[in-house]
Amino acid sequence: MKKQFQHGFWAGLLTAGLLLALGLTVLAAGRTISIDDGIRITFNGAAFTPKDANGKPVELFTYNGTTYAPLRAICEAAGLKVGYDSATRTAQVSTPSATPTPATPAPATPTPTATAPAAGSEYISIEKAKELALAHAGVKAADAVFLQVELDWEDGRAEYEVEFYAGNTEYDYDLDAVTGAVLSFDHDIEGWQFSPSGTGGIITAERAQELATNYAFSQGIQTIAVVECKLDRENGRQVYELELRSGYTEYDCEIEAATGTILSWEAD
Repeated sequence: MKKQFQHGFWAGLLTAGLLLALGLTVLAAGRTISIDDGIRITFNGAAFTPKDANGKPVELFTYNGTTYAPLRAICEAAGLKVGYDSATRTAQVSTPSATPTPATPAPATPTPTATAPAAGSEYISIEKAKELALAHAGVKAADAVFLQVELDWEDGRAEYEVEFYAGNTEYDYDLDAVTGAVLSFDHDIEGWQFSPSGTGGIITAERAQELATNYAFSQGIQTIAVVECKLDRENGRQVYELELRSGYTEYDCEIEAATGTILSWEAD
């Protein structure tokens, strides 16, 4: 994966960011460190929010003209590997093809599961992420108003979070930043009124299960079973909530009961 960064930025980032990445406490005897809020990072033009091992956002700050940032989050997003030798208190940064050899046995702390894109691959562009989300939703570009397109790191991979409006409907998508595959999606119809007739005019539970399994087959999932299917009310409308399972993977699906439209599909 090729990334375009200014040499000076990397030099300062890898040196100064080391302190935050290793969880060390910065001590400045007799000094006050001023933190400048609002520093942002973008990758390929998309906003990127660095997070710690627990998934919480990490703020960037400037001190004495140097910008401090979390080393691991930045490097892994840029396709580099990061390790830490606790015995020598050394952070190890390498390209995917050159894994550093630790001076001592690996520390007992868990190894992060996040992996960078394979050599030669790159993140899709913001415009491509928009295009894929619109195509999946069946919405024309001229009819869409985008609220957010952000590059994030979830479950060990880079994802684009895409949010847009079309008419009175809000769409939310998560796409794999490398392959462009739709990982999850959801849409809410604003102003939709719940029918006082209760369960009248909606598809049956059997039809909802059929729609969910058919969607699974369209995604290349050959064998899947419905574990649970229940009718619920959400945002003023009736929704079938389904739980499906294929091997060791569990899928959650929501289907609009009035139309049979699949509102969301997520894999755990």
